[in-house]
Amino acid sequence: MIFILLLAISLSIDALGIGITYGVRDIAISFFVKCILAVESAALMAIFLIAGDRLTLLLSPKTANLFGVIVLLCMGLWLCLQCFIQLKHTTAKEDASTPMDMLRTPTSCDRNHSSTLEPKEAMTLSFILSIDSLGAGIGAGAAGISISLLPICVALCQTLFISMGVKAGKKLNHISPFPEHLWSAVSGILLIIIALFKLNLKL
Repeated sequence: MIFILLLAISLSIDALGIGITYGVRDIAISFFVKCILAVESAALMAIFLIAGDRLTLLLSPKTANLFGVIVLLCMGLWLCLQCFIQLKHTTAKEDASTPMDMLRTPTSCDRNHSSTLEPKEAMTLSFILSIDSLGAGIGAGAAGISISLLPICVALCQTLFISMGVKAGKKLNHISPFPEHLWSAVSGILLIIIALFKLNLKL
């Protein structure tokens, strides 16, 4: 259970940084929109886990578990690398017009600048938040992580983190916000820790 909670936190921590940025910019997120984020995140995570679990039909249990751990480790390293890359490109525009731009700066999902995250924009944001979980989700499924519990934990953590972030951001709107891409490094470090723990258990 501890691995599931740590993994859910790792895959959802970006939502805290995004929530803080939304709060600082005074962008509102309604309860209905939070429900959309939670349901879509849970559904996508379930799909990723099932895909990973199906790998165990092609590989032996030991090989599949090792593959899952390696994927989690690689995803953690990749997220940390992405953070350092983005630190070197802090002059990039915040307004995004392409999917890749939105992937780099999820807060740009409020494309009509209405200061309210609308349902369609919420679906885009949820998809972007889940894309980073693709490899980790497949790896977790191959490593034998619960298909029923993890999606629920991810949905709850994302909803909790984005709510906490918005509230914190509104209180700190006079201070320069913590760069959202640094949360990728936090997520990456957690994934690496989880992978190393699971690898140690397999040895």
